[in-house]
Amino acid sequence: MRIAGGVRLEDAAPCAATLTPPPRAARGRESERLFILLDLTGPASSHLYRELREVVARTYWSATGSITAALRRSATAGNRYLFDANLHATPTDRCDGHLFCAVLHGNDLFVLQAGSGRACSLSRGRLECFSRGETPSPLGRGRLVDVGLHHAFVAPGDTLLLASPGLIREAGEEAVARVLPRAEVQEVVAGLEQVGGGADFVALVVRWAPLGSVPAASGTPQVVSRLSAAIPFVKPREDVPVVREAPRPVSRSATPVSADLGMPERAAEPRELLRPRPRPRPQRARGSGPGLGERMKAVVRAAGQGIATAGVGLVSGVRTLVRRMLPGPDREARRQARARRPRAPRPVPDENRAVMIAIAIAIPVVLAIVVALAYRSFGADVRFQDLIDRAEKEVVLAQSAGGTTEEARLHWQAALDQATAAAVLQPDAPVAAALRSQAQAALDFLDGIVRLRPIQLWDFGPGSAPRRLVIHGQMIFVLDPAGGWVAQLTLNSAGDGVVEQEDLPILVQTGQRIGEGEVGKLVDFAWVTPGGERQTSGLLILEEDGVVIGYDPAWVDEGGVPRLTRSLLGTPPSGRASVVASFGGRFYVLDSDDNQIWRYEPRGYVYPDQPDRYFVVSPPRSLADAVDMAIDGNVYILFQDGMVVKCLRGEPQLFDVRGLPGGISQATALAVDPDAGSGVIYVADRGNQRVVVLGSDGTFREQFCTDEAFDELEALAVDEAAGRLYVVSGGRLHVASLP
Repeated sequence: MRIAGGVRLEDAAPCAATLTPPPRAARGRESERLFILLDLTGPASSHLYRELREVVARTYWSATGSITAALRRSATAGNRYLFDANLHATPTDRCDGHLFCAVLHGNDLFVLQAGSGRACSLSRGRLECFSRGETPSPLGRGRLVDVGLHHAFVAPGDTLLLASPGLIREAGEEAVARVLPRAEVQEVVAGLEQVGGGADFVALVVRWAPLGSVPAASGTPQVVSRLSAAIPFVKPREDVPVVREAPRPVSRSATPVSADLGMPERAAEPRELLRPRPRPRPQRARGSGPGLGERMKAVVRAAGQGIATAGVGLVSGVRTLVRRMLPGPDREARRQARARRPRAPRPVPDENRAVMIAIAIAIPVVLAIVVALAYRSFGADVRFQDLIDRAEKEVVLAQSAGGTTEEARLHWQAALDQATAAAVLQPDAPVAAALRSQAQAALDFLDGIVRLRPIQLWDFGPGSAPRRLVIHGQMIFVLDPAGGWVAQLTLNSAGDGVVEQEDLPILVQTGQRIGEGEVGKLVDFAWVTPGGERQTSGLLILEEDGVVIGYDPAWVDEGGVPRLTRSLLGTPPSGRASVVASFGGRFYVLDSDDNQIWRYEPRGYVYPDQPDRYFVVSPPRSLADAVDMAIDGNVYILFQDGMVVKCLRGEPQLFDVRGLPGGISQATALAVDPDAGSGVIYVADRGNQRVVVLGSDGTFREQFCTDEAFDELEALAVDEAAGRLYVVSGGRLHVASLP
């Protein structure tokens, strides 16, 4: 039944269904009955109801394995369908809902609940409501669905009610308990409509008719149980199948039931009931020859007699052979007779030793091949099904353990391992792929993993030292300290490739002559924005001896060649400069030997003055193992062990990396977006092949992972305004869209 606005609708079929197995149902599903009840909130159309119901039913009938596993798969498929529909719909057109699935198998009833609502069973006058003590999340709100599973035994006279939340909320369990015991299902439906009042709800009522309410249809007395359903219940359903139980043994005094009219026959004597009556054989007409069936029987009979005779002869021969082999008087007599006869010497047969050795080797080899092929052919399916059963069991244990507990993580990981092993045996099996996807999605949710799909822009080839990366708008700069070059690429307007180039466009390289000097060994570079006395932005490249190369893309000569300048820092770092950064026109150089960060003020486009010490006192930690530095107003320093130090005006600030799954194994790069002001920090964790996203205080937010693009992370850059993340990994430049 379906009630909308206090009015009962005649068409409840989109919301509820009573289904029998289709012709091609999976093995084990042939004798089951499936009940489905859907209740969607929001602007849900009848088409969406029917499509969702079809997905749930099709998935269940095609699923192998246990009933609970098939129910979980059908609920997962329905949730995925509704979730995908919401993704492609506008916010006002999205909807979620509640799902009930009940399966009858013999006397066992299994009920699955996704979302709120209530499933109740009235058995022997006692009302039992299935509930887990908490309401599962609605269908279609996320990629994972939380379900509740219940089991009960049913008997004739029991009643099952599946109802959406509106009915229970309006009427209450006591009113429902008073309505369900009514004699006729039509009265139950009418009573639910009455107690439901003006609420909107859908409900499905199933009743197992009392024993013997349907007459037997065969000569042997049968106990019959009939199943009735109301969806809606306007008149009794004519297409409800009759489920027949096994026939009971007939006593000597029982009265048989007529097979055609169902009327009692004349009572027979007990002895006549036990003695079978002989059947008269049909007489063949005189003069007619044997028919085809009789001739075939004669041929089969003759063949059987021949096989029997041959078998008797074979058994007799074997018996004689065994008797002659055993010791006894006959054997002794034969031995003495052979001793009295003259014996001619027998020639020794020729022996081909190579052939004998080959035969001796070939026999076990052939036997091993046959056993291996048999094991591979027949054992693969058994191993596959065993792995699937184990994976499904781990999924059930993980869901029972709770959403974010460590125990749930262990079970999800075990389910992923079992499903992966099953996928190796049968790569095209959809059940293995579905279990892998479900377990991986659950683990990703627990670990805060967001899987990106990066696009490769350029392959620079392998290198002996990590490259450095700078992004500004559509311009991409890559520095290779070992190769001694800086290259410039231009991103296309779509953001999925670079402007075509025949060769790598080198901007600066070691040994190149700029002005009156040659370029030395390159250390690092940074993009400088206007600030102080600097009026324009540009790229600053630091050489090992303290010389700075400046590049402004707006300056080109008459031939379109970029204009480059070289100038010496006012006081070059006396120690080993390893990392540079820039903010507000200033140029920062991290000197690991002097354990200091030098800050240079601009004078136009050069930095000729003596630098300031960023740390008035010693830094919070030695800079000897610092690997990268980034500035957005605060100065962030990344160390090899993954520790990040945050400072403001030379003073350490509160920054504690916490909540990160697994910790940082091998930190290689650090990135912030100084123009966005979000305070988000991105850390390249090469050891765990991921990019970790931290909040402004170090709290873990999420982690980015890919299939292969993050295997050998070297450099990292981010453009939050354009929503892009850039990485250099294993010599290859990639770009990915930020979530």
